[in-house]
Amino acid sequence: MRKDVYVIWFTGISGSGKTTVAMETAKEFKSRNIPFEYLDGDIVRNFFEGDLGYSRKERILNVRRIAFAAELLAEHGINVLVANIAPYYEVRDFIRRKIPNYIQIFLDASLEKVMERDVKGHYKKFKAGTMSSLIGVDDDYERPRNPDLTLHTDKETVVETTEKVIKFLKDKGIF
Repeated sequence: MRKDVYVIWFTGISGSGKTTVAMETAKEFKSRNIPFEYLDGDIVRNFFEGDLGYSRKERILNVRRIAFAAELLAEHGINVLVANIAPYYEVRDFIRRKIPNYIQIFLDASLEKVMERDVKGHYKKFKAGTMSSLIGVDDDYERPRNPDLTLHTDKETVVETTEKVIKFLKDKGIF
């Protein structure tokens, strides 16, 4: 893998702002004409037509699929922005081992705040009893041990959070 190409992985529970911050960061890549691709966990899962459920094993397999695609793109000179929960130490450690220029960005937000946002309606479904295995509620989200950057998206605006990502990437020499 080229030393100037990165896989930037936004992790956090549903509603923490992964997609929003990744998409705002993508605008910076685009404005600088830096090649990038965006991978979203939900989009990848849907591409495979729901062939995986939500057991621990199936979640890990889905994340590994995304990691493989990200690594392949990076091998071909494309920076990759990934928005995916990647809830377990095991799978995030796997990514770090497999992808040399992996940057883990943890979007830390309280369960109360993400339940209030409930962008995808998951928390409402959970409360209604029509959804289970919700990461951070009745399925574990193992908080990252050593993220490269932690953002507190329940206490900051999207602009403030994105500015921190941009500054971090500038400090790393990516921008």
